[in-house]
Amino acid sequence: MKAIVVDEFCDPATVSTQVIDPPSAPGAGQVLLSVSGVGVGYFDGLLIRGDYQIRPNLPFVPGSSLSGRVEAVGAGVKHVSVGDTVAAFAMHGGMAEQMVLPAASCAPLPPGIDQLAAANFFISWATSLYGLREIGTVAEGETVLVLGASGSTGTTAIQCARALGAKVVACASSEEKRAHCLGQGADVAIDYTADDWREQVKQTVGGVDVVYDPVGGELAELALRLLKPGGRYLVVGFVAGIARIPLNLPLLKRCSIHGVNWGGSVMADPGVVPPVIRTLAEWTLAGRIDPAPTGVFELDQAGAAFAALFERRSLGSIVVRP
Repeated sequence: MKAIVVDEFCDPATVSTQVIDPPSAPGAGQVLLSVSGVGVGYFDGLLIRGDYQIRPNLPFVPGSSLSGRVEAVGAGVKHVSVGDTVAAFAMHGGMAEQMVLPAASCAPLPPGIDQLAAANFFISWATSLYGLREIGTVAEGETVLVLGASGSTGTTAIQCARALGAKVVACASSEEKRAHCLGQGADVAIDYTADDWREQVKQTVGGVDVVYDPVGGELAELALRLLKPGGRYLVVGFVAGIARIPLNLPLLKRCSIHGVNWGGSVMADPGVVPPVIRTLAEWTLAGRIDPAPTGVFELDQAGAAFAALFERRSLGSIVVRP
Protein backbone atom coordinates (compact mmCIF):
# COMPACT_ATOMS: atom_id res chain seq x y z
CA MET A 1 0.00 0.00 0.00
CA LYS A 2 1.03 3.65 -0.36
CA ALA A 3 2.10 5.74 2.62
CA ILE A 4 4.18 8.77 3.53
CA VAL A 5 7.31 7.39 5.19
CA VAL A 6 9.82 9.48 7.14
CA ASP A 7 13.19 7.69 7.09
CA GLU A 8 15.10 10.65 8.54
CA PHE A 9 13.90 13.80 10.28
CA CYS A 10 13.49 16.40 7.55
CA ASP A 11 11.66 19.41 6.19
CA PRO A 12 7.97 18.35 6.02
CA ALA A 13 7.73 19.89 2.55
CA THR A 14 10.07 17.18 1.24
CA VAL A 15 8.12 14.09 2.33
CA SER A 16 7.14 11.60 -0.35
CA THR A 17 5.18 8.38 -0.79
CA GLN A 18 6.56 4.88 -0.58
CA VAL A 19 5.02 1.46 -1.11
CA ILE A 20 5.02 -0.50 2.17
CA ASP A 21 3.47 -3.71 3.42
CA PRO A 22 -0.19 -3.43 4.47
CA PRO A 23 -0.89 -3.66 8.20
CA SER A 24 -1.50 -6.99 9.89
CA ALA A 25 -4.93 -8.00 11.13
CA PRO A 26 -6.00 -6.07 14.23
CA GLY A 27 -5.21 -7.62 17.61
CA ALA A 28 -7.29 -7.53 20.75
CA GLY A 29 -8.68 -4.05 21.34
CA GLN A 30 -7.60 -2.81 17.91
CA VAL A 31 -9.28 -1.87 14.63
CA LEU A 32 -8.17 -1.79 11.00
CA LEU A 33 -9.15 1.42 9.20
CA SER A 34 -9.24 2.38 5.57
CA VAL A 35 -8.14 5.99 5.92
CA SER A 36 -10.39 8.56 4.24
CA GLY A 37 -8.64 11.76 5.26
CA VAL A 38 -5.81 13.02 7.46
CA GLY A 39 -5.64 16.48 8.98
CA VAL A 40 -2.40 18.42 8.40
CA GLY A 41 -1.18 20.25 11.47
CA TYR A 42 1.90 21.75 13.09
CA PHE A 43 2.15 18.81 15.47
CA ASP A 44 2.67 16.44 12.52
CA GLY A 45 5.22 18.76 10.94
CA LEU A 46 7.18 19.08 14.17
CA LEU A 47 7.31 15.27 14.46
CA ILE A 48 8.65 15.05 10.90
CA ARG A 49 11.33 17.65 11.66
CA GLY A 50 12.26 15.96 14.92
CA ASP A 51 11.44 19.16 16.79
CA TYR A 52 8.64 17.87 19.00
CA GLN A 53 9.23 17.04 22.67
CA ILE A 54 8.80 13.33 21.86
CA ARG A 55 10.66 11.90 18.90
CA PRO A 56 9.14 8.85 17.17
CA ASN A 57 11.39 5.97 16.23
CA LEU A 58 12.50 6.04 12.59
CA PRO A 59 11.14 5.20 10.11
CA PHE A 60 7.56 6.25 10.77
CA VAL A 61 4.40 7.29 8.97
CA PRO A 62 3.15 10.74 10.02
CA GLY A 63 -0.49 11.73 10.45
CA SER A 64 -2.32 12.00 13.76
CA SER A 65 -5.88 13.25 13.18
CA LEU A 66 -7.84 11.14 10.73
CA SER A 67 -11.13 9.72 9.63
CA GLY A 68 -11.91 6.42 8.00
CA ARG A 69 -13.99 3.31 7.63
CA VAL A 70 -13.63 0.31 9.97
CA GLU A 71 -12.57 -2.74 7.93
CA ALA A 72 -11.92 -5.21 10.76
CA VAL A 73 -12.03 -5.30 14.55
CA GLY A 74 -10.04 -7.30 17.06
CA ALA A 75 -11.28 -9.26 20.04
CA GLY A 76 -13.06 -7.29 22.72
CA VAL A 77 -13.95 -4.28 20.55
CA LYS A 78 -17.54 -3.27 21.31
CA HIS A 79 -18.15 0.42 20.52
CA VAL A 80 -17.31 0.30 16.80
CA SER A 81 -18.17 -2.29 14.14
CA VAL A 82 -17.08 -3.17 10.62
CA GLY A 83 -18.45 -0.56 8.23
CA ASP A 84 -18.60 2.27 10.78
CA THR A 85 -17.23 5.68 9.91
CA VAL A 86 -15.00 7.05 12.67
CA ALA A 87 -12.86 10.00 13.63
CA ALA A 88 -9.60 8.82 15.16
CA PHE A 89 -6.34 9.91 16.75
CA ALA A 90 -2.87 8.39 16.68
CA MET A 91 0.52 9.87 17.52
CA HIS A 92 1.44 8.96 13.94
CA GLY A 93 0.55 6.48 11.22
CA GLY A 94 -2.39 8.16 9.53
CA MET A 95 -0.87 9.14 6.16
CA ALA A 96 -1.34 5.70 4.66
CA GLU A 97 -4.11 3.91 2.83
CA GLN A 98 -4.77 1.74 5.89
CA MET A 99 -3.67 1.59 9.51
CA VAL A 100 -4.25 -0.41 12.69
CA LEU A 101 -4.80 1.53 15.91
CA PRO A 102 -6.44 1.09 19.32
CA ALA A 103 -10.23 1.02 19.16
CA ALA A 104 -10.23 3.40 22.12
CA SER A 105 -8.72 6.04 19.79
CA CYS A 106 -11.75 5.88 17.50
CA ALA A 107 -15.03 7.75 17.91
CA PRO A 108 -17.96 6.57 15.76
CA LEU A 109 -19.64 9.25 13.66
CA PRO A 110 -23.37 9.51 12.90
CA PRO A 111 -24.66 9.33 9.32
CA GLY A 112 -24.41 12.59 7.43
CA ILE A 113 -20.89 13.55 8.52
CA ASP A 114 -18.52 13.96 5.58
CA GLN A 115 -15.39 11.91 6.16
CA LEU A 116 -13.00 14.57 4.88
CA ALA A 117 -14.66 17.13 7.14
CA ALA A 118 -14.18 14.81 10.12
CA ALA A 119 -10.47 14.30 9.42
CA ASN A 120 -9.57 17.30 11.60
CA PHE A 121 -12.08 16.56 14.37
CA PHE A 122 -9.51 15.02 16.69
CA ILE A 123 -6.88 17.76 16.61
CA SER A 124 -7.80 21.32 15.63
CA TRP A 125 -11.57 21.07 16.17
CA ALA A 126 -11.32 19.13 19.42
CA THR A 127 -8.58 21.41 20.73
CA SER A 128 -10.72 24.47 20.03
CA LEU A 129 -13.92 23.13 21.56
CA TYR A 130 -12.21 21.58 24.59
CA GLY A 131 -10.08 24.66 25.14
CA LEU A 132 -12.89 27.18 24.83
CA ARG A 133 -15.65 25.26 26.59
CA GLU A 134 -14.01 23.03 29.19
CA ILE A 135 -10.90 25.08 30.00
CA GLY A 136 -11.85 28.61 29.02
CA THR A 137 -15.49 28.22 30.17
CA VAL A 138 -16.60 30.60 27.43
CA ALA A 139 -20.12 31.82 28.11
CA GLU A 140 -22.72 33.31 25.81
CA GLY A 141 -22.17 37.01 25.31
CA GLU A 142 -18.45 36.98 26.15
CA THR A 143 -15.76 38.21 23.74
CA VAL A 144 -13.01 35.91 22.47
CA LEU A 145 -9.82 37.21 20.82
CA VAL A 146 -8.27 34.66 18.43
CA LEU A 147 -4.63 35.07 17.39
CA GLY A 148 -3.43 33.48 14.15
CA ALA A 149 -7.09 33.29 13.28
CA SER A 150 -6.91 32.36 9.59
CA GLY A 151 -5.23 28.98 9.96
CA SER A 152 -6.74 25.64 10.90
CA THR A 153 -6.46 26.21 14.66
CA GLY A 154 -7.75 29.77 14.46
CA THR A 155 -10.59 29.01 12.05
CA THR A 156 -11.93 26.23 14.25
CA ALA A 157 -11.68 28.51 17.28
CA ILE A 158 -13.71 31.20 15.52
CA GLN A 159 -16.48 28.76 14.67
CA CYS A 160 -16.53 27.05 18.07
CA ALA A 161 -16.59 30.37 19.92
CA ARG A 162 -19.50 31.53 17.77
CA ALA A 163 -21.35 28.27 18.39
CA LEU A 164 -20.91 28.88 22.13
CA GLY A 165 -22.56 32.28 21.71
CA ALA A 166 -19.44 34.45 22.01
CA LYS A 167 -18.41 37.50 20.04
CA VAL A 168 -15.17 36.90 18.12
CA VAL A 169 -12.31 39.27 17.36
CA ALA A 170 -10.00 37.60 14.82
CA CYS A 171 -6.38 38.70 14.36
CA ALA A 172 -4.75 38.02 10.99
CA SER A 173 -1.95 39.59 9.00
CA SER A 174 -3.35 40.16 5.50
CA GLU A 175 -6.54 41.43 3.92
CA GLU A 176 -7.17 37.99 2.37
CA LYS A 177 -6.78 36.27 5.72
CA ARG A 178 -9.01 38.77 7.50
CA ALA A 179 -11.69 38.29 4.86
CA HIS A 180 -11.44 34.54 5.45
CA CYS A 181 -11.93 35.06 9.19
CA LEU A 182 -15.03 37.17 8.63
CA GLY A 183 -16.36 34.47 6.33
CA GLN A 184 -15.86 31.93 9.13
CA GLY A 185 -18.05 33.97 11.48
CA ALA A 186 -15.72 36.46 13.18
CA ASP A 187 -17.47 39.68 14.16
CA VAL A 188 -14.33 41.79 13.77
CA ALA A 189 -11.02 41.17 11.96
CA ILE A 190 -7.92 43.09 13.08
CA ASP A 191 -4.52 43.43 11.41
CA TYR A 192 -2.17 42.50 14.24
CA THR A 193 0.83 43.75 12.27
CA ALA A 194 -0.46 47.33 12.61
CA ASP A 195 1.21 49.39 15.34
CA ASP A 196 -2.14 50.34 16.82
CA TRP A 197 -3.84 46.94 16.63
CA ARG A 198 -4.49 46.83 20.38
CA GLU A 199 -6.09 50.27 20.24
CA GLN A 200 -8.30 49.03 17.41
CA VAL A 201 -9.46 46.14 19.61
CA LYS A 202 -10.13 48.47 22.53
CA GLN A 203 -12.10 50.90 20.38
CA THR A 204 -14.14 48.08 18.89
CA VAL A 205 -14.97 45.86 21.88
CA GLY A 206 -13.17 47.34 24.90
CA GLY A 207 -11.47 44.44 26.67
CA VAL A 208 -11.86 40.74 25.95
CA ASP A 209 -12.87 37.84 28.17
CA VAL A 210 -10.76 35.11 26.56
CA VAL A 211 -7.62 35.04 24.42
CA TYR A 212 -7.11 31.93 22.28
CA ASP A 213 -3.41 31.86 21.38
CA PRO A 214 -1.83 29.29 19.06
CA VAL A 215 0.90 31.78 18.10
CA GLY A 216 2.89 32.80 21.18
CA GLY A 217 5.97 34.95 20.71
CA GLU A 218 5.83 38.71 21.17
CA LEU A 219 2.07 38.88 20.58
CA ALA A 220 1.30 37.00 23.78
CA GLU A 221 1.96 39.75 26.32
CA LEU A 222 0.23 42.36 24.17
CA ALA A 223 -2.85 40.17 23.86
CA LEU A 224 -2.91 39.33 27.56
CA ARG A 225 -3.01 43.04 28.38
CA LEU A 226 -6.38 43.20 26.57
CA LEU A 227 -8.04 40.84 29.06
CA LYS A 228 -10.74 42.12 31.38
CA PRO A 229 -10.60 41.24 35.10
CA GLY A 230 -11.49 37.57 35.36
CA GLY A 231 -10.27 36.97 31.81
CA ARG A 232 -8.72 33.68 30.70
CA TYR A 233 -5.64 33.37 28.51
CA LEU A 234 -5.54 30.03 26.65
CA VAL A 235 -2.06 28.89 25.57
CA VAL A 236 -2.61 26.61 22.57
CA GLY A 237 0.71 26.74 20.70
CA PHE A 238 3.86 28.71 20.01
CA VAL A 239 4.49 28.82 16.27
CA ALA A 240 6.09 32.27 16.70
CA GLY A 241 8.18 31.15 19.68
CA ILE A 242 7.64 30.56 23.37
CA ALA A 243 6.15 33.66 24.98
CA ARG A 244 7.70 35.50 27.90
CA ILE A 245 4.95 36.98 30.04
CA PRO A 246 5.74 38.98 33.21
CA LEU A 247 3.91 37.11 35.95
CA ASN A 248 2.94 40.30 37.69
CA LEU A 249 0.42 40.88 34.88
CA PRO A 250 -2.02 38.08 35.83
CA LEU A 251 -1.93 39.39 39.39
CA LEU A 252 -2.48 43.02 38.47
CA LYS A 253 -5.12 42.27 35.86
CA ARG A 254 -6.80 39.56 37.96
CA CYS A 255 -6.75 37.17 35.03
CA SER A 256 -5.58 33.58 34.61
CA ILE A 257 -3.40 31.65 32.15
CA HIS A 258 -4.32 28.11 31.11
CA GLY A 259 -2.53 25.54 28.97
CA VAL A 260 -4.71 23.77 26.39
CA ASN A 261 -3.08 20.38 25.87
CA TRP A 262 -5.82 18.32 24.27
CA GLY A 263 -3.56 15.36 23.53
CA GLY A 264 -2.26 15.27 27.10
CA SER A 265 -5.80 15.51 28.45
CA VAL A 266 -6.92 12.60 26.28
CA MET A 267 -4.03 10.41 27.42
CA ALA A 268 -4.71 11.28 31.06
CA ASP A 269 -8.47 10.74 30.79
CA PRO A 270 -9.94 9.23 27.59
CA GLY A 271 -13.35 10.06 29.00
CA VAL A 272 -12.94 13.65 27.78
CA VAL A 273 -13.21 12.49 24.16
CA PRO A 274 -16.86 11.37 23.67
CA PRO A 275 -18.58 14.61 24.74
CA VAL A 276 -16.26 16.69 22.56
CA ILE A 277 -16.61 14.56 19.40
CA ARG A 278 -20.35 14.19 20.02
CA THR A 279 -20.78 17.97 20.23
CA LEU A 280 -18.76 18.53 17.05
CA ALA A 281 -20.93 15.99 15.20
CA GLU A 282 -24.15 17.53 16.54
CA TRP A 283 -23.05 21.06 15.64
CA THR A 284 -22.07 19.90 12.15
CA LEU A 285 -25.42 18.25 11.48
CA ALA A 286 -27.25 21.29 12.88
CA GLY A 287 -25.23 23.68 10.69
CA ARG A 288 -23.71 25.50 13.66
CA ILE A 289 -20.18 24.77 12.39
CA ASP A 290 -18.83 23.90 8.97
CA PRO A 291 -15.79 21.62 9.29
CA ALA A 292 -15.30 21.15 5.54
CA PRO A 293 -11.58 21.58 4.71
CA THR A 294 -10.54 24.53 2.59
CA GLY A 295 -7.69 22.54 1.05
CA VAL A 296 -7.61 18.87 0.00
CA PHE A 297 -4.35 17.28 -1.17
CA GLU A 298 -3.76 13.78 -2.50
CA LEU A 299 -1.27 11.57 -0.67
CA ASP A 300 1.57 12.27 -3.09
CA GLN A 301 0.97 16.01 -2.51
CA ALA A 302 1.48 15.81 1.26
CA GLY A 303 4.74 17.75 1.03
CA ALA A 304 2.94 20.61 -0.71
CA ALA A 305 0.28 20.55 2.03
CA PHE A 306 2.93 20.91 4.74
CA ALA A 307 4.67 23.67 2.78
CA ALA A 308 1.41 25.63 2.56
CA LEU A 309 0.95 25.24 6.31
CA PHE A 310 4.45 26.16 7.47
CA GLU A 311 4.80 29.00 4.97
CA ARG A 312 1.50 30.34 6.30
CA ARG A 313 -0.12 30.34 2.87
CA SER A 314 -3.05 28.14 3.81
CA LEU A 315 -6.43 29.34 4.98
CA GLY A 316 -8.57 27.16 7.22
CA SER A 317 -8.00 23.45 7.58
CA ILE A 318 -6.03 21.17 5.26
CA VAL A 319 -6.64 17.48 4.63
CA VAL A 320 -4.56 14.83 2.86
CA ARG A 321 -6.61 12.13 1.14
CA PRO A 322 -4.76 8.77 0.92
